[in-house]
Amino acid sequence: MEASSDRSGPVSQPPLYDLIILGASGFTGKYVVREVLKFLNVPSSPLKSLALAGRNPTKLAQTLKWASHPDHPPPIPILTAETADPASLHHLCSQSKLILNCVGPFRLHGEPVVAACAETGCDYLDISGEPEFMERMEVKYHEKAMETGSLVVSACGFDSVPAELGWMFNSKQWVGPAAPNQIEAYLSLESEKRIVGNFGTYESAVLGVANAEQLAELRRSRPKRARPAIPDIFPHKIPGPFPPKGPIIDHQKEIGLWAVKLPSADSVVVRRTLATLTENPQGLPGLNESLEQIEKREAFWSTVKPAHFGVKLGSKTLLGILRFIAVGMFIGLLGSNAIGRWLLLKFPSFFSLGWFRKKGPSEDEVRSASFKMWFVGRGFSDMNVSRDKKKPDMEITTRVMGPEIGYLTTPIILVQCALILLSHRCILPKGGVFPPGIVFGPTDLQERLQQNGISFDLISKKAIRA
Repeated sequence: MEASSDRSGPVSQPPLYDLIILGASGFTGKYVVREVLKFLNVPSSPLKSLALAGRNPTKLAQTLKWASHPDHPPPIPILTAETADPASLHHLCSQSKLILNCVGPFRLHGEPVVAACAETGCDYLDISGEPEFMERMEVKYHEKAMETGSLVVSACGFDSVPAELGWMFNSKQWVGPAAPNQIEAYLSLESEKRIVGNFGTYESAVLGVANAEQLAELRRSRPKRARPAIPDIFPHKIPGPFPPKGPIIDHQKEIGLWAVKLPSADSVVVRRTLATLTENPQGLPGLNESLEQIEKREAFWSTVKPAHFGVKLGSKTLLGILRFIAVGMFIGLLGSNAIGRWLLLKFPSFFSLGWFRKKGPSEDEVRSASFKMWFVGRGFSDMNVSRDKKKPDMEITTRVMGPEIGYLTTPIILVQCALILLSHRCILPKGGVFPPGIVFGPTDLQERLQQNGISFDLISKKAIRA
């Protein structure tokens, strides 16, 4: 089953593999392998060659056996590579069109992989939900990636594609002259059993608190980007005043949720897409687009309207919200010092009140879990008279819904992004470091997700009291 990672012949030869999954034996990585195998050598799929890579060939072989069950494992090459060994990563990237990186936490292990892809021109997708990592990669490698033709896109999982496509889907429901002022996402995690999260997600949250000052410093060092509220830059300004802060705990009776603000990557990623769109109102030009493809891209972005965006974590009970707040306080208070971080990571089940544990969820817990992400947009029925109105007079509610977020929805999204990249590379940007929305928004990603168990629905449109 193992294969040598040596590549013979001149460098100018085509890559040996369509994609390589790095970190395939990890918690999420093994589910990504299982999802990828559904599309390997299928007539309608562009995926014809695949390899798995990581530190431990034995674990990778076990992953392949698990992911293939009940069938026999296919003869997929297993390659050895370590994020601490830049030479092995450079060699890995030289053998593939695309790297799917599942090695987290990304702020600890992600940069060497991005660097190797940017240097070799290999495309890169990951499932990071870590703002500091994503923004730092954009600062350090965007120019190099543009030069070599490496397309680097983070957050190609539950963080943050449902949020990106979800706000776009909601904004497209606002048909002129109507326009949104604010779109708020309410995330509800549901299960017939108990909800158990990925330890990697918990670890990333803890390290995010530890690195909060580095992120703030990084942002202070960068030039201010244009905002979509500036009408002479963006063809659609955000109408009306900046929305009020609102209460700490929000009760949305119509969707049946209590909610509290969620400091997730989603808001950051959506703002990055909006900033890029402000600078490129017709989207990013593709590598080799036809006239028809250019017109399609420009038509898509002409229907997407910017709005102030935020994310809240929802629960059907007030007690559930109080539990969320308690866990957030534990992470916020203890995550800022070394001893506190040691305690948080040593006893995740205790400090997360049972929501995270090191061994992760069981197969039954994964199968029984699901998510609903409600998008409540408030705006104006006529944006041309919004200056005279202090409060929105229209509300549109949409919903994105799908299976368990970390092990089912995330692999589905990552694999569909990869298939689009492999089959439609000519319509995607030549290279650079970007959020997923600006890259995959104009493609058929939403339709692909709908075909694979993630739904997008219009729930209601109504007038509200201004």
